[in-house]
Amino acid sequence: MSKPIVEITKEITFEAAHYLHNPQWDRAKNLEVFKKCSGFRKDDPKAIHYPHGHSYRLRVTIKGSVHSETGFVMDFKVLKGILEKEIFDRLDHRFINKETEPFKNNLKFQTTVENLLLVIWKWLDPAIKREKAALYEITLWETPTSFATYRGNKA
Repeated sequence: MSKPIVEITKEITFEAAHYLHNPQWDRAKNLEVFKKCSGFRKDDPKAIHYPHGHSYRLRVTIKGSVHSETGFVMDFKVLKGILEKEIFDRLDHRFINKETEPFKNNLKFQTTVENLLLVIWKWLDPAIKREKAALYEITLWETPTSFATYRGNKA
């Protein structure tokens, strides 16, 4: 008989700044596509790479079998520790474009919520596996009403 699989979820928040900018486009095209997120200011034609900030909210769901000795898929304290080390410490109060790999000084890799999710998954997956669980789904809110969800490479 197979063990039942249970999902558990933990959320954290962090504050971070970024801008969106495609170096292959001119100022006008960046402003057209990314608007105020482009790092340009309409009122200052010489200014570039001004960041803006978000209060991000990250929801992480893992799954696994319930351990017979503990009754846990994973202790929430352990999951919180992983999220603090792998995500909060790397992103909280950071200027993502300038301070966080793989975005640091890489204008070809945009700091969108979609790309942030891909990077966050890569950071979390090994740590979750070490705890004998599986990363199932992560959702990142950029604003209270704008978010993206990623479930690994599952279709």
